[in-house]
Amino acid sequence: MQLLESLPNQLPDAVPEQLRTALEDMVKQLEIQESNFSIRHRDYKPLELPAEVVERFGQLSLDLQKKYLSLQLRSFLYGLYYNGSLKDALALNGDSDDLTLHQNLENNTYLGIDLKFYQRLDESNTGEGYFDPDWLVLSLESDGTMAVNKGGLTLHIQPEEHLQPEAQSPAVGDEVAVLLPPNLVQNGFYMAVGNLGTYDHGHPDSEGEIVRIYFNLTPEGAVAVMGSLTQQLNQISVPFSFKVLYNPEDYNRYDSGVLYFDNNDYEAVRLVLGKVYTENQSHFKPEVPLFTKFLAPGLGLAEEPDQKFADQESFGMNRCQIVANGLLEAHHKGDDSPEARMAAILQQFSLLEIELQQCYLNAKSEDIYTPLDL
Repeated sequence: MQLLESLPNQLPDAVPEQLRTALEDMVKQLEIQESNFSIRHRDYKPLELPAEVVERFGQLSLDLQKKYLSLQLRSFLYGLYYNGSLKDALALNGDSDDLTLHQNLENNTYLGIDLKFYQRLDESNTGEGYFDPDWLVLSLESDGTMAVNKGGLTLHIQPEEHLQPEAQSPAVGDEVAVLLPPNLVQNGFYMAVGNLGTYDHGHPDSEGEIVRIYFNLTPEGAVAVMGSLTQQLNQISVPFSFKVLYNPEDYNRYDSGVLYFDNNDYEAVRLVLGKVYTENQSHFKPEVPLFTKFLAPGLGLAEEPDQKFADQESFGMNRCQIVANGLLEAHHKGDDSPEARMAAILQQFSLLEIELQQCYLNAKSEDIYTPLDL
């Protein structure tokens, strides 16, 4: 009884119930086994490696072994607690194989693109393309085309189709803005790009934060929301990008869609989201990713982390790494008690000056993110 009373007392009163419940479950139920790099939870199958892989990893330096264990723990937290993508695969009565368990949990590209579903998403995207700046003109060809380069990528373009009207006669060495398509393919996602470009195009000198809003949608909902959201955001001239999973079988996670924009545009985006949500409410599932701010059932918000452990690190991986660091610190000190684990996790957030009750914000950020009016 003393344990049940002491754990909640370690957490600030304002910590959301979803996060409180998840953290208490982590510190009580998780078992870290360094000898075979496995992570265990009594209600799920273990996340573990084949014996021959464990043997090979055992020959690595202790530093590399610790780094891999940290990544393994982070992935477990991410898939089980953050977005639920591992819950079905690790269910005690479920069917799973090593391919499912050891895929990159953010980049589900091994299943390939569902071409019919991809086409439906593309047809729903109302974007017309956007002018991307800072392309260097390399050459002017005799057939009227020109070669332009940016970031190591060279394109051959038609000036009358791909350049702005006032800039269709550039000289070699000039920089021009090139019209790019309204869509990208990115790490298992179909991504729509707004007519003013991505979130950083419209505010190149902004001191605002990049904001992510996570959508927990059905596949049909992704198609419907793609249409209404791109139409309404382009109508009010907000730079944004919006991505959804391109394989319908992957929609067993709380972040099947993500909208990115500058927080200076939050109030305008919030009004649009209210309309889009009301129109498509039946397509939203109730859960939101862990650590995010609840805006409505199936809609969670977070700022782009400004203190990352790796260059290519999402918000969810960042917050799961903070928790993993705390759990491993307690483990390496030889105290895996729930109280020691919770104290170590709280210390990790404190070191980064992230308030646990508002861990969707960066350190010292102001919470300007009013939930939807429903």
